[in-house]
Amino acid sequence: MNTDIKPIISLENVTFSYNHHPAIQEVNLSIYPGQFIGIIGPNGSGKTTILKLISGILTPQKGEIKVFEQDVRKISRKKMAKIISVVPQESYISYNYKVKEIVFMGRIPFINQWQGETLLDYQISQDAMEKTDSLHHAEKGIHQISGGEMQRVYIARALAQSPKILMLDEFSSHLDLSYKYEIIKILRESLKEEVKCIISVFHDLNLASYCSDKLILLNQGGIEKIGTPHEVINEYYLKKVYHTRPNIIQHPELSIPQVIM
Repeated sequence: MNTDIKPIISLENVTFSYNHHPAIQEVNLSIYPGQFIGIIGPNGSGKTTILKLISGILTPQKGEIKVFEQDVRKISRKKMAKIISVVPQESYISYNYKVKEIVFMGRIPFINQWQGETLLDYQISQDAMEKTDSLHHAEKGIHQISGGEMQRVYIARALAQSPKILMLDEFSSHLDLSYKYEIIKILRESLKEEVKCIISVFHDLNLASYCSDKLILLNQGGIEKIGTPHEVINEYYLKKVYHTRPNIIQHPELSIPQVIM
């Protein structure tokens, strides 16, 4: 790593507990631009908590989190919304908004209260729907489409937000196989444009290996290992963290580790 390149996200001795039950303990982490980062680990290891801490939804009881060298506690919610967009694992919107209205919500942080929305805002929203194959649902209510179609709409909303940091929690849930890999392609393309890094939580180790430049393996609220898929997805670490002995093979075309049972 070039020492002149500064991390865009850094966690220093970060600790967080839910009602005195530790979720994240003494975590130190640096994330650099241009990376697709996968976070893996067993249930309850702190994966989603890390996303919430970085995005400012949660505040650490100890330690410091910086985004673009600024303490997240000192960044306004509106400014943070211009930097980070989040696709949660589960989203529910009670009102039956049209798909195009849901996606346009991603533009809200950029709309000037005096000027109002612009043609550029509408164009960015339409482009996001086109990228995620959601445009043909634009006039439908969000409750009228399937779970997989909803997921693509929420990803479109996140892209419409023009984030510098895109964070996803199990983005592949509900997606058909073909759309799953199409969305990965779209996310990869976004790294060549405005998005500086992508951080995604995975339960699917094979998908994590396929997507990620680097993996963060969590274990009981701490970081067990950070490295490439080859460095993390191996018998030693998976046996230690998941308490099972996996069978690991190499992908026949991509030469990345894949887990079979």
